[in-house]
Amino acid sequence: MPDRTDRQDAMTLLASNFGMKLKLLHGVNGSMVNTKSIPDEAPADIRPSVLGCYRAHANAWRYILDTDLDSILIFEDDLDWNPNVKDTLETLSLQMQNSKIRVKEPSDYERANAPYGLDWDILYLGSWRHGTHPDFHDVAMIWDDPDLPDASVLKGGSKFSNGAALKNFGLTEEEIGKKRVLAPSYYTLKTTAYAISRVGAQRLLFLLSYVGNLKHGDIDQDITRLFEEGKLRGYTLTPPAFSQFKVGGTKDSDNIKEGTSTGGKGNAGGRNYFLKGSARKAMLDSLKLDNWAQYKQLREGSDM
Repeated sequence: MPDRTDRQDAMTLLASNFGMKLKLLHGVNGSMVNTKSIPDEAPADIRPSVLGCYRAHANAWRYILDTDLDSILIFEDDLDWNPNVKDTLETLSLQMQNSKIRVKEPSDYERANAPYGLDWDILYLGSWRHGTHPDFHDVAMIWDDPDLPDASVLKGGSKFSNGAALKNFGLTEEEIGKKRVLAPSYYTLKTTAYAISRVGAQRLLFLLSYVGNLKHGDIDQDITRLFEEGKLRGYTLTPPAFSQFKVGGTKDSDNIKEGTSTGGKGNAGGRNYFLKGSARKAMLDSLKLDNWAQYKQLREGSDM
């Protein structure tokens, strides 16, 4: 949201510390959305926060169509990643360039200009739940990745947990925590981090805004429904490369009323999920300074 300058500061810091450059697209106050603009099939009792979230993502889809870009990576503003995320994404790119799960061969344009290909509408890199199509467990790419959390972090939970999805793809207990999987998207939750292609943006704006087929209201649930109905094509990375970063208390959501204490720890005491390491924690170390201790060492060194 425009007034969450704390989150904007955090994302700007994080990106600059890891050699990235972000463009800020403001969130939307759903109570300010014109009722004539609400998709025709949206729930009659859709909450303003849900409507605003949908509209903010729709604005990001419009952004790519207003540019000459082939795809963009959309981050929500409470993000964290592994410090080696560039290695993770480079390996993902190489896997996708040699994909065995594409429906069509890549065009010459793709080979020259699209390191992740363009045979997808959405590339999920930070989803929360990972459910596979029951008839297509064998349609997947699997590779070793040293930057994965311990298996204990991935196992357990619901049937849509990372561990359950990995087992559905045939991974053994010993392989969980050592291998990543890329597979066609079917059941996903959270829009923490995802790439979208131009065609994907067109399809989503057409289906959810133009046709008005926002049946659920929560944007991640509607995207999942479109995957399940076969109206969108996507790939999901399991385990994810990006995660939400939770600090506790009211700062974690603009839907929580003021009054819940954060415990005074804020970002320094936050945590991510399903990642090995934390870019935010690494940033704390990289920017840490004890100026006078260094001068003391300098003086002691010159006295010797």
